[in-house]
Amino acid sequence: MAESTAVAPLTLEEKKAAARERARAARAAQEAGIDAGLVRVSPAAAAYISESAERTGAQRGVRLRILAGGCSGLEYKLDLLGTDAELAPDEREVVSEGVRIFMDLKSAIHVTGSIIDYESGLLRRGFRISNPNATGTCSCGDSFSA
Repeated sequence: MAESTAVAPLTLEEKKAAARERARAARAAQEAGIDAGLVRVSPAAAAYISESAERTGAQRGVRLRILAGGCSGLEYKLDLLGTDAELAPDEREVVSEGVRIFMDLKSAIHVTGSIIDYESGLLRRGFRISNPNATGTCSCGDSFSA
């Protein structure tokens, strides 16, 4: 019989320490001008965003926010940039695969190192975010815990 290797869930203090470390890393990257590694867009997501922007006359970009909610505690909110969307004072901009990504610092802390992908299949069509900071996710992938 195979042995089960259960992983103990992180304590609240461990989660807070990890969040503080991500915040320090995000600030250090911003000060060093290394925002390009913060979040990346896959070629499939870039193609979808480009097609959508061309079809609607909008900008080639997205606004990524992390909100409280979803089945796992935090959820991704990803919107295509409108024609007149501008970077807010509390946001930063990252460019990946020619796509502009706007996000506030709080959201950036949770998604450092993430990859935004786009999939189109029989069962699911839409963006999927691979987030190395997530300690848990829901089955649909739209929310996570950190």
